[in-house]
Amino acid sequence: MPKIDWTPGLGRRGRPLRRVLGMGQRQGLIVLSGLAAVIVLLAVISALGGFDDSGGVAADYRGRTDPNADGGAAGGADGAAGADGLTGSAEASKLLTASVQHYAGLFADGQKIVGTTHYPDAAAYGKAFLDKKSPAAALSAFRISSSLESDTSYLAAGNKAGAAYGHHHSALNQWTRDMEQARADLASWVETAVQYQQAAAKQADLDAAASLVTQDLAKAQADIGPAVS
Repeated sequence: MPKIDWTPGLGRRGRPLRRVLGMGQRQGLIVLSGLAAVIVLLAVISALGGFDDSGGVAADYRGRTDPNADGGAAGGADGAAGADGLTGSAEASKLLTASVQHYAGLFADGQKIVGTTHYPDAAAYGKAFLDKKSPAAALSAFRISSSLESDTSYLAAGNKAGAAYGHHHSALNQWTRDMEQARADLASWVETAVQYQQAAAKQADLDAAASLVTQDLAKAQADIGPAVS
């Protein structure tokens, strides 16, 4: 093997590199080979985009660890479909609609119990109340079993819908307010229904109370579209 000149072109002041580093010719060759290998490795990594934050290895790692790497909130309207096959927007709509239907169902059940039965006076109402099969006793039992006047399940539905969609904006707040009004008017309707049975309220009063509940639920249902769009 030809002997390598370890003295760079520094004239008389040049000092042999092996003397400065304290290494022999064979050691110098090993160091140069190692440096060359490192340079080649860095070039390969750069070509693959390893030093680019917008792609390559870095982007792939970020995509696997960040649940929102697709640009949408987890389970949100722009995210992938959930276990039930629904996107965040569809899931939110399903939750809000189910809540409206829940209160509408309670209202319908109560109306069936009341029907058009009312008693001549409070004494007749009290006598009928002792019969468990009478509309008077049935309405009382319904109020207790359904927790109609204290049911605030719409709040949980609204929170779950906001979480599923990934947003909680003014339209969803409006839905919550309309549902609160529906719950309050439904409680008022029940009280009016009892008064109707006792002959303390007229049919017109009962119809007016029922109309408010119907309007409230219709408003809440109409709020769902804007709330999840």
